[in-house]
Amino acid sequence: MTCKLGYVESQLQHTQESKTVRGIYFDGRKDKTLVNRKEGRKYYRRTVIEEHISLIQEPESVYLNHISPPGSSAKETAASIADFIATTKIDVEKLVAIGCDGTNVNTGRIGGVMRLLEVQCGKPLQWLVCQLHANELPLRHLVQHLDGSISGPRAFSGVIGKALSNCEMLPVVLFQKIEADMPVVVLNDLSRDQKYLWEMCHAVSEGQCSLGLSKRNPGALNHSRWLTTANRLLRLYVASVEPSVNLKDLVTYVMKVYAPMWFSIKRQSSCKDGARHLFRSIQLSRYLSTELRDIIDPVIQRNGYFGHPENLLLAMISDQREYVRELGLRRILKARTLRADEQATVRQFCVPKMNLNATEYFELIDWQDVTITEPPLTMDISDEDIKLFVKSGGQSTIEFERFPCHTQSVERCVKMVTEASLAVCGHLSRDGFIRARLEGRRLLPKFNTKAEYRI
Repeated sequence: MTCKLGYVESQLQHTQESKTVRGIYFDGRKDKTLVNRKEGRKYYRRTVIEEHISLIQEPESVYLNHISPPGSSAKETAASIADFIATTKIDVEKLVAIGCDGTNVNTGRIGGVMRLLEVQCGKPLQWLVCQLHANELPLRHLVQHLDGSISGPRAFSGVIGKALSNCEMLPVVLFQKIEADMPVVVLNDLSRDQKYLWEMCHAVSEGQCSLGLSKRNPGALNHSRWLTTANRLLRLYVASVEPSVNLKDLVTYVMKVYAPMWFSIKRQSSCKDGARHLFRSIQLSRYLSTELRDIIDPVIQRNGYFGHPENLLLAMISDQREYVRELGLRRILKARTLRADEQATVRQFCVPKMNLNATEYFELIDWQDVTITEPPLTMDISDEDIKLFVKSGGQSTIEFERFPCHTQSVERCVKMVTEASLAVCGHLSRDGFIRARLEGRRLLPKFNTKAEYRI
């Protein structure tokens, strides 16, 4: 125990000294937590439900700490994060980005956590809302529209949803293949469930599912992880002699939109690619009927955070085409001119109305009808440097930090906090548990398997 506490104290001291944090990503959940409760003259361990918020430093994906706000409201969460920033002496002037998932508590334009933190810091921050979560929401709404609402945290009320619970037990039959345009990925970088989705998509596109793949577990049903729901939809499809029209519609969406976008976001995870991911997801979904587009288009609009001018400009100044880079640089200079004329207030981050029939990602919005604000990631670049880039005709690319456009590193941390909450008692012990596990994973990032040994 002395060794563990010493390691924690050294890590906390390092956190105190490390004042330069450029981006903070956060996520949380309510965990069953061990606590010491005094009953009479003795202390007993009891299990309570406690809110835990995990904090990650990006773009390095370094675990900062976890906090326990008194409640789950936006004000309480924002206040706890602000207290952590002040306690650890993080330089707010160097903080430029904040990331989380797209729940209303986090992204409310007036009272959301991100907005409240911007007001607390007195400056705008780059909003990087997880695109993997945004990719799940249209699938979720399609399932609810075609098969009925969800029933409990791990169940569905419709015919298709109920069949998903034991679909891996059904034998594979002859099925009609559905073509898909899947990006190239490194399979060793994927988790078990992610590999299953990749391999099952290829099986459906080829019209043949191997016996080994059919016997594998597609993953547990959970409404917080729609990747396993997609896995089970594909598995149910290859086991259906006469799949229903609704099942075909759902599987086709997984093959043509959900899975390609999931792996594209995973493969190109930089914030500079966020606007292009948003545009491609819109393009891929245009094959849907008018009825189904009416279901998902409002979802895409509400969660089009990378369609904001600040995120569009990041994509434009890093585009491969010189004229697009030059156009983006000129718009940044225009935004600086407008900012100088305005009062020193933090802008409200509002998702603009998007043109879902656009032919280029930078045409997703009407630039004449929106207020153009500069990306916080480029505010450190001087006017002279930007003008020099403009004079060169956009022949070179402006460099800025490549923050991820998803929050997978935070989700991994949330899982470790949940495990620590029932393993040890107290914040310091939980923090030591997490840091020790992270250190172990750094020293031994993966285990060898029997398949790797050859005689």
